[in-house]
Amino acid sequence: MGLSILNKDRETFCKRRAKVNTMDTYVDVLLTSLKKKKNVLEKLDNVVTKQEQALKIPKSDMEELDELQQQKGDLIAEIEQLEQGFEKVYTRAGEELSEERQRYRPQIEQMQQYIKEITDLTVKIQAQEERNRQYMEMFFKNKKREIRQYNFGNQRMAQYSQHSADPVMGQSYFLNRKN
Repeated sequence: MGLSILNKDRETFCKRRAKVNTMDTYVDVLLTSLKKKKNVLEKLDNVVTKQEQALKIPKSDMEELDELQQQKGDLIAEIEQLEQGFEKVYTRAGEELSEERQRYRPQIEQMQQYIKEITDLTVKIQAQEERNRQYMEMFFKNKKREIRQYNFGNQRMAQYSQHSADPVMGQSYFLNRKN
């Protein structure tokens, strides 16, 4: 009988220990995910800033703008993956993390700090994106105007070429001049 109690205590202890190890792992994964998200947001902030600078230049390079847009898309996709992973882990560990709040207090505080920094970066990026949208509208408006001017010039050149190449126009000019 004494042996079975020891086995049960040992089994309970092992289960508890495994549960603590799993929670430690979940907490580490949550922290790592937030840290990576912050780093990716910092990269996104740099790309959005470069995009803003490029859009401010009157004769911006379309290839550079395309490259920056591609980089933004890749970073946003990475952020979405990190958010999904975070949500999955938090769904598994959130309740127990709340119950064991004291045990994980330093990690929770660190997570809260990351979340604050992530929120600040997100707000900053959203403001930059709004400015970039306005710059982009002006950029395309200018490009549209350039294209219209180019087309107008081509039309005038074509009319001039057609007029000067028309033999009847040339003859009537000379007929009128002789009289």
